[in-house]
Amino acid sequence: MKLTEQPTIPKLSNSTAAQLLPYDRAGVTAGIVGRLTHGAVDAGFVDASDVRAAGGTLRAIELPRRLEPTGAYSAAIVKGARHPQQAQAFIDGLLFGAGRQALRAAGFGPPPAA
Repeated sequence: MKLTEQPTIPKLSNSTAAQLLPYDRAGVTAGIVGRLTHGAVDAGFVDASDVRAAGGTLRAIELPRRLEPTGAYSAAIVKGARHPQQAQAFIDGLLFGAGRQALRAAGFGPPPAA
């Protein structure tokens, strides 16, 4: 998915406004983190876990609730999987088990309601 038009961005303060530039979703997080850590850009949206993984080179700021981006990750068992029971156990672990606890500890919220 490519962003081809610059969206209208709400003003963040009386003196500072943000501008989004076109981007390609492939490799977005790694690209943004790299650009941030090398000073090529001043700000970007990444997961809180990416900020922590950057070892102190990035600083997270709190956004007003209305500006916070949202997202959800997906997991599925592909048709014809060689190990569908193990795949289901993995997904169950993400949703209910130790995987969910690890994701929560890394700063990810709960899965969306079905």
